[in-house]
Amino acid sequence: MVISFDEEDRQGVLYPHDDALVITLVIANYTTRQVLVDNGSFANILFWEAFVKIGIDVDKLRLSPTPLKGFSGDTIQPIEAITLPVTVGTGTRTTTTMTVFLVVKAPSSYNAILGRSTLNHLRAVTSNYHLKMKFPTNGGVGEARGEQALAWECYIQELRKVKNEVCVVANEASPPHPPPKAMVRRRHRGQG
Repeated sequence: MVISFDEEDRQGVLYPHDDALVITLVIANYTTRQVLVDNGSFANILFWEAFVKIGIDVDKLRLSPTPLKGFSGDTIQPIEAITLPVTVGTGTRTTTTMTVFLVVKAPSSYNAILGRSTLNHLRAVTSNYHLKMKFPTNGGVGEARGEQALAWECYIQELRKVKNEVCVVANEASPPHPPPKAMVRRRHRGQG
C-alpha cells in the first residue's frame, strides 16, 4: 500500500503556515480534540484534565517510573501510566492500537500528545505541510486531518501561559544592560 501526499491534500489548509499537526481522535471511546502529533516525542502524554473528562477509574493507573525531560531541561514526574485504545480515521478507514500514555498533571492547551511510539505502531506518515497524517488500514489508506484553527488556538493559549515566564539572559562577558526607563509625558494644568 502506497502512502503519498499530493495537491488534493492541501485543500482546506491556509498557506503559508508553520502550524503544528493537531488532530481529533478517539481515546478509550471518547472523542478527544486538541491532540498534538509530535514526531519529536517518544512518549504519549495524556494530560490530567483530559484523563478526568474521559472518566477512567483512577484505580486503573499504574506506576510510571520514567520521568519526562522537557526542552528547557526541566523534569516532570508523570502521575502514572495507563494503556488505552486509540482509534484514528473515519468510516471504514480506521485503525485502533493499544497505547501506553503517561498521565501528567501539568497545564497544557492540548489534551494529549501522540508520540513516535504510537505513530510507528500505526505505521503513520505525517506531513506538517499538508497538516495531515496517513496510515494503512484494511479499507485502504486512512487519514487524520489537522485542524489548523485549533492548532493556532492552542499555540496562542501556550503563549499566554509562558508570557510571564520569559526572561532575558545576558552574555556572561558583559554586564546586563539596565532596562530602559519609561518615558512619561506629564500633563500641565490647563491641558486636556
